[in-house]
Amino acid sequence: MLWAREKIHLRLLFQRLGIMLLILTLCRPIFYLFNQDLFPAVSFRESLWIFWIGLWTDAVTIIQVNLIFIALHLIPNPWREKRFYQNICKVVFYTTNALALCFEASDWVYYRYALKRITSDIVFMEHDAGSLAPTFIKDFWYIALMIMILLLFAEWMYRKTSVQLRRFSAQNLQRSFYFRARFHIPFLFLCALVFFVGARGGITEPLSPNKPAEHIQSSLAPLAQNTSFTLLYSIQHQQTLDPRHFFSKEKQLELFNAHQTLSLNSNNLLNPDHKKLNVCFIIIESFSKEYTGYFNNWAGYTPFLDSLMEQGYLFTNAFANGKKSIEGIPAVLSSYPGLINDPLLASIYQNNRMESVAGYLKTLGYQTAFFHGGSDGTMNFDKYTAKAGFDHYYGLNEYPDRDRDFDGNWGIYDEPFLKFMAGKMDQMKEPFCTAVFTLSSHHPFSLPPKYEGRFPKGNQPINEVTGYTDYSIRRFFETASRMPWFKNTLFVITADHCGPPEHDIYKTKVGIYEVPILFYLPGSNLKGTNNSLVQQTDIMPTVLEAMGYYGKVSCFGRSMFTPPQESRYAVNFLGTVYQIIDDRYNLLFDGNQTLEMYDYRQDPYLKHNLLNERPADRLRLETKLKAVIQEFNDRVIQNELAVR
Repeated sequence: MLWAREKIHLRLLFQRLGIMLLILTLCRPIFYLFNQDLFPAVSFRESLWIFWIGLWTDAVTIIQVNLIFIALHLIPNPWREKRFYQNICKVVFYTTNALALCFEASDWVYYRYALKRITSDIVFMEHDAGSLAPTFIKDFWYIALMIMILLLFAEWMYRKTSVQLRRFSAQNLQRSFYFRARFHIPFLFLCALVFFVGARGGITEPLSPNKPAEHIQSSLAPLAQNTSFTLLYSIQHQQTLDPRHFFSKEKQLELFNAHQTLSLNSNNLLNPDHKKLNVCFIIIESFSKEYTGYFNNWAGYTPFLDSLMEQGYLFTNAFANGKKSIEGIPAVLSSYPGLINDPLLASIYQNNRMESVAGYLKTLGYQTAFFHGGSDGTMNFDKYTAKAGFDHYYGLNEYPDRDRDFDGNWGIYDEPFLKFMAGKMDQMKEPFCTAVFTLSSHHPFSLPPKYEGRFPKGNQPINEVTGYTDYSIRRFFETASRMPWFKNTLFVITADHCGPPEHDIYKTKVGIYEVPILFYLPGSNLKGTNNSLVQQTDIMPTVLEAMGYYGKVSCFGRSMFTPPQESRYAVNFLGTVYQIIDDRYNLLFDGNQTLEMYDYRQDPYLKHNLLNERPADRLRLETKLKAVIQEFNDRVIQNELAVR
């Protein structure tokens, strides 16, 4: 009798968990259909691996998500066949699994922006979640509809599982409940062992998001993952950095040391006369190289910025160090790359000492201010900039006409906010250093009503609003050009990260990080292009060197005008995979071993993996990347990102 009862409940449990296994399996092709253009062609062998590892990942996820539900089915008690108890089980089932399904469905559309499955870094959005959620539901109503359809399908199947239980309950309703230690203790121990191994995903080591990359190219790995798995795994494993011991401390510092000393560099072209120039950083939201006409054989959406590229000094081979704004801002202003899954500004290390270009320039007598049209607290920018040396923070809360110019979602439209910034800069004492992070070219891509239909729409929602941001910057320059400080100001223009790609060349592991980096000094001879490979973390030491700051700094880049004693490189991190790019190759590394290496100059679409064909280049890049990772982890863990 005892075994018959437990067999019924085990069968019931596996049937109900099987419902979610089927639902998650159905979600995989849906995810692919939404994002098909972002993935390379899938071979038959790779599709089999995607299906198998995907099934494995889904099973692990279902166990982790349903631990309470599993316990309710397995722990013996006299109420398990009662209707009220089964209703409790049902509430638990739908509460946990509906949440998991919502995360999964969110990635059907969000993946296009982040190019990775959602992980624990989503917490940096919590400040704006309340205002953005209605817009997200409005724009992607069909996702909510698809979730409801899947849940109705799950309910149809769930009801079928209760038939056998009702029959058993009717036949045995009058029988007493007994707990037999000799039976139930071994039974529960065996069940706990099975589900523990299942939740880990293996006996010897837990399943990780890196598993697919052992059998398929890393760019296809998201197809074998599910969002709840990557989210739970990142929460469990990625909140803290582990010290890395690739090299001895002495060897590591010899290979790469973030604590550097800047000195006079006659090769630096930004300020050869060593004037006390003002510095203005313009960091444009989601400003991909792809959206410009200057770099491409299509018209683009940035006519004004294209014209500035003709008049300024442009680095044509530049890369972002992250895929999120919360990574891009400290990369540009503090030379900190985004080599941690939880962005530095939202991680447990957010209270570490940090420095920035503003703090260093303050020692030379500069006034400093940071501008962003979002509300105070957005991505912790207000706390970061105060800590990093900015005297003033101007955002939505400080803007005088917020009711008139609020976009209804994030903050103030770019055009009026940039005009507001110009006015504030006109009140600052020279020399000053300011930085602005634009806002409008972020989902939901809101335009002021008066500009509806004015800018080319393109094939993606971001294209039209990119044209608006370009126009807003034009208007800012028109206003600023009439102010006395304008011709004495070095403008540094770049992106926080790339936006969603459209053309295949910008969908590769290299293309998704390509951004412009432009230096513009009005009325000067600072013109031309430079094809050297540079990254966002190179901006701060370059500017400091040009402004005459000579001394110790903490930075993970180097001056863009440093003589090429060794090849230059860029580093970034996405999901669980590190990447290093030099002027010919890009190498992908999972923290333990190299996964792929490509000659992106000869093979721009990254079709031919050179992992075993270029051992010397592989060793060189792997060594440099390991040194940077070890140095970054050590400095963050030991709270040594600042030198002063």
